[in-house]
Amino acid sequence: MKKIYLTILCVVTTVLSFARYTTPGTGVKWTLDDLVANSAGKFTYGDFYQANDTIFINLLDTLTVTNDATVKFAASTYFDVNGVIIVNPPTGVTFTALNTVSGYLGMRLDSTSNSLLKKLTFEYAVALRIADCSPLIDSCIFRYNNNSVSTSFGSSAIFLTRSNATISNSQFLDNGRAAIAGGFNIANAPKIINNLFRGNDTQNINTPQINMSATGNDTMRIINNRLLRASTNCGGIGFLSSATTNVVITGNLVINNRYGITFNGGANINALVSYNVLDSNNTDGNPLTGGSGIAFSGGTASSHQNVIVTGNLFRWNLWGVTVGPTSTGGGAKPNLGNITNADTTDDGKNQFVGNNNANTPRIDLYNNNVDSIYAQNNSWGSDNADTAEARIFHKNDNAALGIVIYSPLLTPLPVTLLSFNAIAEKNNVLLEWKTATENNSSHFEIESSSDGRNFYLVGRINAAGTSILQRSYQFRDVNALQSGALVYYRLKQVDKDGAAIYSKVVAVKSGAANLKFVKLYPTLISETQKLQAEVFSSGSQHLLVQWYDGQGKLLAQTNTNLNAGNNIIPLPVSTALPSGPLYIQFAGEHFTETMKVVKQ
Repeated sequence: MKKIYLTILCVVTTVLSFARYTTPGTGVKWTLDDLVANSAGKFTYGDFYQANDTIFINLLDTLTVTNDATVKFAASTYFDVNGVIIVNPPTGVTFTALNTVSGYLGMRLDSTSNSLLKKLTFEYAVALRIADCSPLIDSCIFRYNNNSVSTSFGSSAIFLTRSNATISNSQFLDNGRAAIAGGFNIANAPKIINNLFRGNDTQNINTPQINMSATGNDTMRIINNRLLRASTNCGGIGFLSSATTNVVITGNLVINNRYGITFNGGANINALVSYNVLDSNNTDGNPLTGGSGIAFSGGTASSHQNVIVTGNLFRWNLWGVTVGPTSTGGGAKPNLGNITNADTTDDGKNQFVGNNNANTPRIDLYNNNVDSIYAQNNSWGSDNADTAEARIFHKNDNAALGIVIYSPLLTPLPVTLLSFNAIAEKNNVLLEWKTATENNSSHFEIESSSDGRNFYLVGRINAAGTSILQRSYQFRDVNALQSGALVYYRLKQVDKDGAAIYSKVVAVKSGAANLKFVKLYPTLISETQKLQAEVFSSGSQHLLVQWYDGQGKLLAQTNTNLNAGNNIIPLPVSTALPSGPLYIQFAGEHFTETMKVVKQ
C-alpha cells in the first residue's frame, strides 16, 4: 500500500582527460608556485592561481598547499592525484571555477596515501572523486558542486570508490545532488563525523544527503552529524545494497528532510542506529512516498536485515518507523527493542512523539510485512499498553500483517540530560554535562572508544539522586588525545534500581575548536525585547540555534558562523513564537546546550 523509496547510486565511469601536465614522478615536493614554474602554461598565476588544463600529480610526487590561496579551474579540467596532496593553510584555500556557470570537473584522488585536505573550500565542481585510498578531510566546505549536467565524474560532492576516508568537521551546503555517495555495491567504509549537511540536492532528484551502499568487511560510521533541510525530494541517510553492509549511525540530528534514514536490503545489512534525533522529516508531505523517521524495505522470508534501533527520538515525522512492504513473503524485520534476550544493546528506549499523517493518523510504527518484530521498552507517550497499541499498525489492524511484540517503557528515564560536551585541553579531554531533572539517579559512567562502537569505562561520577533543579557535572580524561586521533565518549546514566540509558556519542580530537556557553539574556522575553546569547569559541566553527516549545516541537532555527573569541549572537523574538516556556538549543562542534526562556 505504501512506501516506495528510490535510492539512486550512480556507477561512475572513467573520465578521459585532455592534454595535461604531469609532474616528473621523481619524488619532488612541489608547491603551487612550482607548478606555475614547471607546467609550461598549463598552470599559471596572476591575481590567482589558474589551472588551464588538467594537472596530474605523479605517484611518487607531493603537492603541498600550506599558504592561503585561490585556485580557479577552466572548464573540463581537474587535479588528478596519484601521489600525495596536502592542503593545510593558516586560514583557507579555495578551489573554484574560472566560470561558475560552466564549472569544472573537480579533483580525483586515486590510490594516494597520506593525503590531507584541511580548510579547503571546494565549489562549483562536479565532484571530489576518491578511489582506492582513504584520505583525511577535515574542516572543509563543499558547496555548489555537482550542478553540471554530466555526472560521469561523480554523482555527489564527494564520490567514493573503495575508500575508507575520514570526513570530519566539514560543511556540505547547496550541492546539486547528494553530499557524500558511493557506487552501488562498491565497498566504502568512511567515517563521517561532526559534519553539517544543509540545502543539498538542489536538483530535487530524489536522493539522500548521504547516499551509500556496501561497506565490505569494515564498518562505516556516521556519528554526530547534522542533516538539515534540503530539497523537497531529498532524504537524510540512505542505504541500498545487496552486498555486505556494516554501519553505525549514532548521535545525529536529522531534521526537515523527505525522510530520515532508509535501509533497503536483506541479511547483508548489519546496523546499529542509536541515540539519533529524527525530527520533522516530512518535506514531501506524501505519506505514500516519504515521511518516515526510519524506513526499512527489501529482504525476503529467509533474509532479514540485522538492524538494532535503540535510544532514538522520532518526533513530528509523518511516520515514526515503517517496515516494508515486500512481495516475497517477508522483509526487513528490524529490532526496535527485545528485553527477552541477554543482549542489552537492543533494549528499545526509543521515544515516539507526535508522528502523524492523514492516511493513518498518529501511527508511530507501521509493520507492513508478514514478519513479527520486537518493539519492547519504548516510550509511546504513555505507560498504558492501550496507548502503545493505538500507535502501532500491525496484525491487530490487518490480519495479513505480522504482529508487533511491544511494551511501554518499563522504567522512567533516570535523567533528563540538557547537554553533553567534549572539550579538548591539549592532550586531555574535559567532559561537561548538565541535567534538568533526575529521578532516583545513582551515578554516571563515562565510557570512551577509539572507533565509536566498542566502548570501555574510564570514569564514574555520583549523581544527585532525585532533583528538579539543573545540575552540572565534569570529568577530565587525562592524556586521552596523545595519539592525535578522534576519541569518542558517551555517558551511561544509571538509576538506583540498575536501569540505565546512554547519552548521544560525542567525538573530539586534539586541536578541535572548543565552544563554551557564557550567557543568554534576558530569560523573560517579549517581541519588543532584544534577546542575545554570548558564547566563547576557541576557533572558527558553525553554530545551529533551534527554538522548541514545551512539548519538544521544533518552532524555528537559524545558523551562524562563530569566530575565535567571544561572540554575541542576536536572537530575534518572532511573533510566531507562542507565549509561555520555550527552549533554545545551541549546537556546535562537540557541543550542545539547551536554555529555557519564557515569552510574555
